[in-house]
Amino acid sequence: MKKPTDLESRILEILDNNIRLIQYSVYAVGLIGLAVIARSTHIFSKFTSTKSVPREFIRKAVKLQGKVNGIEYYQLPLQQVEGCHPNYALRFNIEHIPIARLLPWRNKKVVEKSFLLNIELVGVHLTTLEGVDNVIKLPLESNPTIWFRLYGLNCETDHMYASIFLKRTWWKLWSEKDLALIILKQNKGIVSPYLPNSQQIYFNEKYPAYYRKLLYCEIKYRKL
Repeated sequence: MKKPTDLESRILEILDNNIRLIQYSVYAVGLIGLAVIARSTHIFSKFTSTKSVPREFIRKAVKLQGKVNGIEYYQLPLQQVEGCHPNYALRFNIEHIPIARLLPWRNKKVVEKSFLLNIELVGVHLTTLEGVDNVIKLPLESNPTIWFRLYGLNCETDHMYASIFLKRTWWKLWSEKDLALIILKQNKGIVSPYLPNSQQIYFNEKYPAYYRKLLYCEIKYRKL
């Protein structure tokens, strides 16, 4: 067996005398790396306003989870509506649920509206309010937790455009249903006009494909 040199012996002695310090250093480097990753991916971040959501999330059409705290039916101005019947934009006040939490869940009081995300259902306007509670509010009363995919931003009204996915129980399993498609299939709404990007309104590159999907669904289920 080869006898270690003096240099190798000194290195081994240093390592042996400082093994605990070396272990702690490795752990520290690992924790720093995890902290950098967590900060860049925002896995612990809770978004409480439109401005707090990273613009990269909107650009990449990131899918987030949240809890619906309120629903608003916003009647559109008549000049934005085809025909004489009023149309309604569907807007949600959503409490964002972070990807991961450092502390366990706690029962909290109702969150103030100023700390909720303003989300408008993208691509679809309601043509009637008759029966929409059974389509929208009733499922949310049993389970207000939803997923929403970001598609755009309105800087003038400070709200984001997103598709909304309701959670439904199917044979003891969770299934997600796109709310916009549900509205179109039940003839409760129409596909909204396509809005081009401007200084006030921005849509990401994935929105056109989703918009075409909505148009196909509208044509397929439109009443003759």
